[in-house]
Amino acid sequence: MMMMIIIIIIIINIIVIINVTIIIIVLIVFILILIFIVIFIVIFIVIIINAIVIIIIIIIIIIIIIIIIIIIIIIIIIIITIIISSGIEPQLYLKR
Repeated sequence: MMMMIIIIIIIINIIVIINVTIIIIVLIVFILILIFIVIFIVIFIVIIINAIVIIIIIIIIIIIIIIIIIIIIIIIIIIITIIISSGIEPQLYLKR
């Protein structure tokens, strides 16, 4: 009778140990999956932020180029008007 109780206790202990190890393995796998998901999300966010930063830099460069082109065009127009007006004014003075 005593032997039977000991065997039953040993079997129960083995079942408990197996259950605990299965629970631990499932928890470890779950934690690893969570870690991988978090890493993936972080990498995704970093890629999106980098893309946004690159797009902003490209837009700023385009705006700077457009401003430089506009300034150059304005300077050319001013130079042309100065040349034309300096060419016209002496003729007006000569006609008077």
